[in-house]
Amino acid sequence: MREDDTPDSPLLLARLRAGEALAFEELVRAYQHRVFGVALRMLGNGAEAEEVAQEVFLRIHRAIAGFRGDAKLSTWLYRITSRLCLNRLASGERRMTRRGEETLMRLANGHADAATRLEQGELEAALHRAIAELPDERRIVVVLRDLEGLSYEEIALVLELEPGTVRSRLHRARMDLKDKLERFLP
Repeated sequence: MREDDTPDSPLLLARLRAGEALAFEELVRAYQHRVFGVALRMLGNGAEAEEVAQEVFLRIHRAIAGFRGDAKLSTWLYRITSRLCLNRLASGERRMTRRGEETLMRLANGHADAATRLEQGELEAALHRAIAELPDERRIVVVLRDLEGLSYEEIALVLELEPGTVRSRLHRARMDLKDKLERFLP
């Protein structure tokens, strides 16, 4: 990526609108892991997450000329990803498996003893299950805020919600997680 061409820069957007193939490759490289990560955490299935990620970038490629730039490019990417995931979760055809192929948190410590590693593994599994069991509208705010690091305002833009609604859903989600993980808390 060019030095003055960050993933959300107006220059990259101009290059994308001009149909520059290298610009699209740079966009994919900059965001592919984030898009896949959100999809995986929402869907809990690697194959479905790959499909969603591919669809996100196909939609971006097809619609970039119509992107007005009212929000950041990354916000638009997260919006498309979130919508596709929520639509897939609502689909009656979807198998409701919630097993993920990767761990949501990296707690492993190379110097930890076997008992500590076992306890950490149990916590990771419990956290993964607890997040997967959240209602979709709460899970997406947890994924975007706590795992992807988006601000409340960015999440509100992505999900087209009021910031207060985002805060409320996040608070409820965290309370649900606290209840489900209570045995692991000091």
